[in-house]
Amino acid sequence: MHEFALAQDIVATITQQVKDDLEKITAINIEAGAYSGVVADSLAFGLNIIFTEKNLPDVKVNIVMVPTIAHCVCGREYELNEIFETCPQCGSFERKIISGMDIVINSVELSEE
Repeated sequence: MHEFALAQDIVATITQQVKDDLEKITAINIEAGAYSGVVADSLAFGLNIIFTEKNLPDVKVNIVMVPTIAHCVCGREYELNEIFETCPQCGSFERKIISGMDIVINSVELSEE
């Protein structure tokens, strides 16, 4: 389950950024690409476990799945639903994937207390 290792990395990154304000975290907002290989529920589960271990059980974990977008050699951008899908405009397999492969921490919300 690589999602738990990923959850550990995400919390380590957040911890490094907020340092002394860790107890002020109220929510984290993450984007996971459809082709990132991440199962959102498993990642959320891992994050919730880690936050609970850090005595932060009320941190809300928001994960949004982002579609995979490809740019074809013909110039068309389209959502890629299957890895062997051709361009809907020209039928080519020659494309560059421009989004949907990454996992991004969009924001960390902190209380003002």
